[in-house]
Amino acid sequence: MLRLPGTDDFVPPLLSAARAEGADELEEIEAEADDDAATSGGDWKFLLGLAVPALVLLGLFAWWMAPGPEEAPVITQIPVEPAGKVSTGGVEIEPAAKSMLVEIESVLKAFLSATTAAEILQQVRDPENTAPKLKSWLEDRDYRAPGFREMLGDSVATTAGGDVMTVTVRTDDFELRQVVLLETAGGFKVDWESWVGWSEIPWDEFMKERPVEGNWFRVELSQIEYYNFGFTNEDQWVSYRLDSPDGNLSMYGYAPRGSELDGKIRPFEENTKSKLLLKLKYPDGGRADNQVLIEAVSGHEWVELPGADGP
Repeated sequence: MLRLPGTDDFVPPLLSAARAEGADELEEIEAEADDDAATSGGDWKFLLGLAVPALVLLGLFAWWMAPGPEEAPVITQIPVEPAGKVSTGGVEIEPAAKSMLVEIESVLKAFLSATTAAEILQQVRDPENTAPKLKSWLEDRDYRAPGFREMLGDSVATTAGGDVMTVTVRTDDFELRQVVLLETAGGFKVDWESWVGWSEIPWDEFMKERPVEGNWFRVELSQIEYYNFGFTNEDQWVSYRLDSPDGNLSMYGYAPRGSELDGKIRPFEENTKSKLLLKLKYPDGGRADNQVLIEAVSGHEWVELPGADGP
């Protein structure tokens, strides 16, 4: 129940005194500031505790990595080539070798730019024997000279005891081709037979007629396991794949296993091809047109060397 005050009763004020505006907010802000100061002080102490050891370790590492007096950097001097010498492909060449390269380049340019049989024969090593082959090869063909763009000087290599020189050239069509040269009494000359992959009988004619007399072919030989028809005995035969120089035709050739001939023609590494000059023939009563006997090997790769058994 609500009691109404009498005339003699003391009545307290109905409103308390107003507090200063924002006093509570100031108290909260001051409390938060005190907490932040305490926390910030703790964080700085923690970071300083990590930074000081790290700086010490970094200083020790820099001191350890610094080179000593005996590890001063070495200055490499590039040697100056003596006067009169030139470098091709990083290989120093004597003036005599430079003169030889100039001669070879001249021969290759004339050979690759020749447009007639007479011009070609002037640059081949045995024009008398090459002439009938060249005539047969050019018959019914529209011949276009491959042209000469450049000789790759650092590709010059000699093989077969220095008798055979192989050079890589770039033709007018930017095709890279290898040319074989031999040194003759008249200077360096091109081995035309290896350039065109000449064989005594065209491959298609040989496979059609199946002669039992040997004929010489330039082939790309690789070892393969193929035994069929008259060559099923693996203990007696070693089988090879023989590809034509243009890659259009192939045959399987067989040599007696363990024979001297097999030792001469077998590639040194597996899955590789060798350029060889081989004498091939069909066995009597052969049942397949793509299986032949390998009768002999001649020269060096596709090159018939003087004195070697060959065509």
